[in-house]
Amino acid sequence: VSLERGRWYMRTNLLNARKSLGYTQQEISENLGITKRQYQRLEAGTSDGSFKVWQQLKQILHAKSIDYLLEQVVENHLTK
Repeated sequence: VSLERGRWYMRTNLLNARKSLGYTQQEISENLGITKRQYQRLEAGTSDGSFKVWQQLKQILHAKSIDYLLEQVVENHLTK
């Protein structure tokens, strides 16, 4: 999860799709042929990855589109 000016960016659709199918980050990274850390960066939105990786993720996670998985949610975590 990246922090920029008090905002957290995360690809929640990617995270939720993985969890709903019962996959761990390690299992997904092994299926993709990348390291767990690389996958964590994809999920956190700090890395974009290759088109090939996103195509594979779409298939593995039965997602409706790559754009759906890439969508980032911004949450403000600044306390007053």
